[in-house]
Amino acid sequence: MTKFYFVRHGQTETNLARRFNGGRTDTPLTPAGRAGAEAVGRYFATTGFAGIYASPMPRAQTTAELIVAQSKVSQPAIVTVRDLREVDLGDWDGQLLASVQDDPQIDNYYHHLAEFDYKRIGAESFAEALNRGRRAIAGIYQQHPDGKVLVVAHGLLGMLLMSTYLGAELDDARDEMTMPPNNSISELDTGDGEQFTRGTLWAFVPSEYQTK
Repeated sequence: MTKFYFVRHGQTETNLARRFNGGRTDTPLTPAGRAGAEAVGRYFATTGFAGIYASPMPRAQTTAELIVAQSKVSQPAIVTVRDLREVDLGDWDGQLLASVQDDPQIDNYYHHLAEFDYKRIGAESFAEALNRGRRAIAGIYQQHPDGKVLVVAHGLLGMLLMSTYLGAELDDARDEMTMPPNNSISELDTGDGEQFTRGTLWAFVPSEYQTK
């Protein structure tokens, strides 16, 4: 049995500005985002991981590094996995969330993911993002068929993975699960890398970070 801990990266300047923070944009963590990543690191300070994996995007890399820096036990090196990058939102990436609220596709973006017209804005389909994310997790499981694994990635990709792992259909994945908060820790258990069950933690954010 492998216990996966999925952590969403810390708050970024783009998150704070209420802009789309997809696969084409990346800004530094805010002071709160860094403090939150350090709080996650303190939570895991005595947890020995069999593997630590992160998206190649700088916000996820920085979060993973800040987490590991708090460890009091020996940890494996952080492994970068390209397929863990955030969903590419095309022309919407970096734009203010409020600027597209009148777009005819916004309802599909939130409630009917399979019907979202990603081609119109040059984005990646949710199906493709989910497929590559699952491919990444299956590969990680093959490396670690038991033990504890830390995966530091993103909100939208993480939601797609966790929601569908727990039984949701892609089309209504966002109706079944809210976006995990920045620096949240979600635990899922698996015995085969394909079927998952909810662990003890679910979208947990260390209390010391919640007050910042």
